[in-house]
Amino acid sequence: MALPLVWLADTLRAAGLTVVETDGWQERSATSGPLPAPVGVLEHHTATPASYEDPAPSVQLCIDGRPDLEGPLCHAVIGFDGVVHMIAAGRANHAGEAKASGPNPAGDGNTLYVGFEWDYQGEDQGPSPEQYRAAVTATRAVLEHLGRPVDAARGHKETSVRGKIDPGHVDMDRFRADLGNKDQEDQMTPEQDAILRRLEHELLGPRGPNGEIQGWHTEVGPRTIVAMLVDLVNTVVARGQAPAVPTQAGAADPEAIKAAFQALPPDQAAPLLAELVRIQQGRQLTPEQYAQATQR
Repeated sequence: MALPLVWLADTLRAAGLTVVETDGWQERSATSGPLPAPVGVLEHHTATPASYEDPAPSVQLCIDGRPDLEGPLCHAVIGFDGVVHMIAAGRANHAGEAKASGPNPAGDGNTLYVGFEWDYQGEDQGPSPEQYRAAVTATRAVLEHLGRPVDAARGHKETSVRGKIDPGHVDMDRFRADLGNKDQEDQMTPEQDAILRRLEHELLGPRGPNGEIQGWHTEVGPRTIVAMLVDLVNTVVARGQAPAVPTQAGAADPEAIKAAFQALPPDQAAPLLAELVRIQQGRQLTPEQYAQATQR
């Protein structure tokens, strides 16, 4: 007898996702209870650091399980690169006891939900842009297959009776809004959407557990690149209007700027420095302007 979710890989592939079918996934099922009869999709993070070089380190763990919990641990793993890895077509031990959430009832979460594990660490690391978009596409495809509304997509932090935080750095209200913006998303290519989300991540840092902007952890506290730029500009403004020919008196304190850059991680200081160079180049006097200024 075919397991209930054997349709999952074809549905995700038809939605435009890259799908990897692990050996035996169509026959894989946990023995901890009844087979799934899903009314929604549940989003998780694996709590394992991932990267573009190692985008899905938790696939085998989700197949085999942990010492304290038998596998499979989800129905599919969404890698940091947006590739979806199929894990199980039957029951998966991913949800535990679930409280009522949105339009979905309370009960056995492993029966009520299709479970997607996003492979990223979740506390200090948020999902990648490609991963987030793949999760939106995958979740929407499953809900459409089930005939369920976008509100049937829930985060484990919304259903767990044990105080889970996953998926970390994901605002589930925004996620559901993105599920409903299919027409708007179709106006943008996946590459364009990934670029925009990556820029947002680089400028504002990873999101907090409720989707709030929290910036990068630095020696001077949580900072965003945008905030650093504002601080530097405000320092100049606070010292008064800069003269026509820039002088040391009209510039920000070099030591303060140096300290600000040293407080940032190197990969964040580099784009900020590039932006400041661009701004300075835009303010640089032409030879004609310099001649006029010195003749005044």
